[in-house]
Amino acid sequence: MIKEMKWNVDGHRLLLTVNKSSIDISPSICPHGGVTGSPCYHEGINGCAVNYFINVYGLETNHGTVAASETLEVAWSMDGSQWDIDLVEFSMIPVNDPNFADWLSSVAE
Repeated sequence: MIKEMKWNVDGHRLLLTVNKSSIDISPSICPHGGVTGSPCYHEGINGCAVNYFINVYGLETNHGTVAASETLEVAWSMDGSQWDIDLVEFSMIPVNDPNFADWLSSVAE
């Protein structure tokens, strides 16, 4: 059985600093403040799962391609245990990724 993941486009952003040939990632901006009941809230860490995965894995959870800029809005998807963050499948993709943007606009119509 194939389960379709729900993509959240809710204003989560990464702060990037281009430093010569590397990109430094600052903690992401959570529009919900990681409060209980928000779509990104995870019981296992009592906070924002998007921030957690970006702080722990950096861009390893990214599935898209865009030019680096100071801020990067990302769509994210999460599935798995509500209580154990290590049992969560998490993915993110830049909202401006051409393929994702095309797909998202076709779904929204």
